[in-house]
Amino acid sequence: MQHTRIYSEGKFAPLVLPTLREHGLLVALVSIYAAIAIGLSEIYAPELDTQVGLILFWKFLLQVPGMIYLVLLWRFLHMRCVVKPADQKTWFKEDIRKAISDPQRIVTGAISLMIAIAIMASFAQLKKIIPIINPFSWDPYFADLDRFLHFGIDPGVALHAVFGHPLVVTLFTGSYNFWMFLLYFSLIFTCFSLARPRDRIRYFIAFMFCWGFGGNLMATLFSSVGPAYYERFGFGDDFVPLMQLLLEHAKTQPITVLEPQDALWWFYSGPAGLNGISAFPSMHVASTVLMTLYAYQYSRLLGRIMIGFSVVIMIGSVLLAWHYAVDGYAGALVAIASWWAAGALMRRFPRWVPQEQR
Repeated sequence: MQHTRIYSEGKFAPLVLPTLREHGLLVALVSIYAAIAIGLSEIYAPELDTQVGLILFWKFLLQVPGMIYLVLLWRFLHMRCVVKPADQKTWFKEDIRKAISDPQRIVTGAISLMIAIAIMASFAQLKKIIPIINPFSWDPYFADLDRFLHFGIDPGVALHAVFGHPLVVTLFTGSYNFWMFLLYFSLIFTCFSLARPRDRIRYFIAFMFCWGFGGNLMATLFSSVGPAYYERFGFGDDFVPLMQLLLEHAKTQPITVLEPQDALWWFYSGPAGLNGISAFPSMHVASTVLMTLYAYQYSRLLGRIMIGFSVVIMIGSVLLAWHYAVDGYAGALVAIASWWAAGALMRRFPRWVPQEQR
């Protein structure tokens, strides 16, 4: 559906219903997801603390200044390299004014932001009750499957043989930490962008499928903790050598992965019993592959850059002992399946999605 851009005041109300209609399928799916999250939480953990959700929200707030800077830098480069106006200062100020005062962008962004919050809140709520529904037990199977698929070699140790220089491990750690910023940025961009409306709705639906089916359903059915916690949960000392390698690297270069691993363990084993641990499938990999598929809708170059970043995240997830290699393989498949399923659903219910790209 095409929307007329309106810049005068008092024009928000007429835009709400058409915008909600374009988000109709997404709203219905997210409502079901939220209802499931609330229902299961009431059954299995009605008094469970909400601290994990608050931590996620706080991490988002910390990323906002960087997001604003990145958008301003993009618009500045667009002005200097593409538009090249005679009066650059006036053009830049007008570009920002239009972006933040466009009623359609404001309405679309507000609705989309509420949807994004509902998705992440539902995911966080369901993730906390994974070990209550199904205690962690699949790690020995995934560790054995990893060795079977990689000819008897532990992928983590093998990757350290290739990328094991402390500085290189630190670079992987930095890339792995950058994932959080990129994830939040993709969500905010999707919320407030008016370009390619069908693609943005498809990304939202696929995003919900990724985190709902991958990060909640599959994570509960195949509950596992990952190599970093293998020994702590009593599965054996198979990954002690890998953890020792990380500890040795930390003596010479900063590796900001050991502290978060200890923090998650503290949350899990502490009095509140908060759970932020889950290995299969790797949602770092799944979400990055999904962002790659979305990026390709805008630019082949951007898509190829994201492929490289996906590979880095895949390697980093194993190198830094967060995941088994099979967690990453499964995460990539979850992302591809979610993107396909979102497209199929949109074709099945055309009335409740945008009809054409702007």
